[in-house]
Amino acid sequence: MKSILVCNIFKHYTIKSIKKAFELSGYKVNERDYFTPEDIYHDDKLEGLIQTDIRSNHYDFIFTVNYSPIVSSICYKNNLRYVSWTYDTPMNLPSLETMDNPSNYNFIFDHGEYLKYKEEGLETVYYLPLATDFDAPEFSNNGYKYDVSLLGNLYRSTFPAIKKKLDEYQSGFLDGIITSQRKIYGSYFILELLKYQNSELESINKTTGFNLSPEQLSYSLASYITYMDRLSLLSIMSNRFSTALVTASITESERNMMTKLTVLPKMDYYKEMPLFFRMSKINLNPPFRAVWSAIPQRALDIMSSGGFLLSGYTEELSYYFENSKELVLYDSIEDAVAKADFYLKHDDLRLKIQTSGTEKVRKDFTYIDRIYKIINTVHGGNT
Repeated sequence: MKSILVCNIFKHYTIKSIKKAFELSGYKVNERDYFTPEDIYHDDKLEGLIQTDIRSNHYDFIFTVNYSPIVSSICYKNNLRYVSWTYDTPMNLPSLETMDNPSNYNFIFDHGEYLKYKEEGLETVYYLPLATDFDAPEFSNNGYKYDVSLLGNLYRSTFPAIKKKLDEYQSGFLDGIITSQRKIYGSYFILELLKYQNSELESINKTTGFNLSPEQLSYSLASYITYMDRLSLLSIMSNRFSTALVTASITESERNMMTKLTVLPKMDYYKEMPLFFRMSKINLNPPFRAVWSAIPQRALDIMSSGGFLLSGYTEELSYYFENSKELVLYDSIEDAVAKADFYLKHDDLRLKIQTSGTEKVRKDFTYIDRIYKIINTVHGGNT
C-alpha cells in the first residue's frame, strides 16, 4: 500500500475529510501536526521535524493544505513529490521562490489565481475547485430558527489605521477606489490599479512611514470592503428579518449598530455547522472581495448541508451553478436584500432551489473526486 505524509502546518478544518478521501483511495496516511512558522520560507526547527519524519518512512508524496515553501524545499532536496491544495486566495506569497520546484504539484482552487501563476510561466500549478462532504441533518421545515444567517468573520482591516496618517488627497484617492470596487462583483481591479499607480503608493508610504507593497495595501482595502459589505448586509437584514450572525469576534460598537441581530458564538465545523445552515431559511455568503473568481468553501458547505445559498457573485459560482435554480447570486447589497425578501415570501421556489443545489454539490464536488484527480495528476494518469 502506498503511503503519504500529511504535514498539518496550517491546521485547516477540512484536513479530516481530505485524509479520509486519501484512505478511501487506497493510501496509508500518516498525519503529523506541526506549527505554523512566522517565516514561511525558512524555519530551522520546522525543517528539522519534517526532515526527521521523512527519513522514518518511504512516502509516495508529501501533502499540505495550502502551499508551504518550506515543505517544497525539503521535498525538492529529498527528491520527493510535494502536493499542496490551496484554500486561501490570494495565496499571499511575496515571491515565486520555490514555486517552480519540479517536484511541486500545486493545486489552486481559484481559477483566476491559477491563471496568474500560469501566466508567470509556472508549469507546477493545477486548477482544482474545493469540495465538501456534509450530509444534510434530519430536519423539519417547521424547525427554522432564522430567516437569514451569516456564519463567518466580519473581517478586520488595517485600512482605518493607515487612513489616519494620510493627507486629504491620498485619503480621497483610496476612498474613491473603495467606492468603485464596492459597486463591482465578479472582478477585482484594486491590485492592478495600485501596481499601475506606483507613484501614488510611493507617496502614501512616504507620508505614513509604512513600506506597503501593492499586495499588502490591496489586501487591506479588500478586507475593509468585505467588512463594509458584511456590516451593511447584516444591518439591513436584521432590521427587516430574523437574522443571526455566527462569529468568533464582534465589538460592542458593532453590536450597538445592529441591536436586532442575534449573535452566536463560533460553532464546531462538523458537529454544529451543518444543522445551523438547515435552521436558516437563507444562508448568506458575502465573499472576501479579493476572491472574485473562486467558489468559497462556505458556499459548498451550505449547499451540501441542505441549506439555501444567497451568495455574492463570483465567476466560478456562476459557471458551475445555475443561478436561480441551484443557488441565488446577488451583485449589490440592495440586490441581496431584495432577493432575500422575495425568497422568504416564496417558500416553494426557495425549497426547490435548495434541493437542486444540494444535489449538484453532492454529485460534482466530492472529496473522493478531487483526491482522485490529484492522484491521477501526480502519477500522470497511471493510478
